[in-house]
Amino acid sequence: MDIGEGKPCPLCEGPLASRTLPDTSGDESPMRVTLRGFPVFSCAAPHRYFVGQQVPIWLLNAMVDGELGKIPAGVEKGLLFRKYACGGCGTVLPAAAAETLTYSSALAWKETPGFAIDVTIPVYRCESCGREQARSGPELAKLLPAALVHAFKAAGLKAPG
Repeated sequence: MDIGEGKPCPLCEGPLASRTLPDTSGDESPMRVTLRGFPVFSCAAPHRYFVGQQVPIWLLNAMVDGELGKIPAGVEKGLLFRKYACGGCGTVLPAAAAETLTYSSALAWKETPGFAIDVTIPVYRCESCGREQARSGPELAKLLPAALVHAFKAAGLKAPG
């Protein structure tokens, strides 16, 4: 189905308009993802739709391939007994997180208004070099899809078509 500004809502036939979502979060412990100013099509009901059919996949790929790589992360070691080591000096990270930090990214889908996505995660401080980091990059990449789905569901977003 073709979703767009001025077209009828597939559920109620009301006209769709471009709107911006209020801040919406999704949790996949220990990660929280918050969408700020996320563009959608919405009717008065309000039924909400992505501004493009590919938006969820595009957002996931943009985060995994680009934005998550900017977050300092340790390295996972061991097959049976997993440990996490500092990504800077290699020292084993403490078992408990020092605090949680939020990393923000600004993104935009094609010609739509830009939006921000915040990723809040626990960070671990290396006792040797003092570097603050996530336990591992692959761990963040595993948590992100579910956290995004939870944020989309919390916003009441429906897939177009």
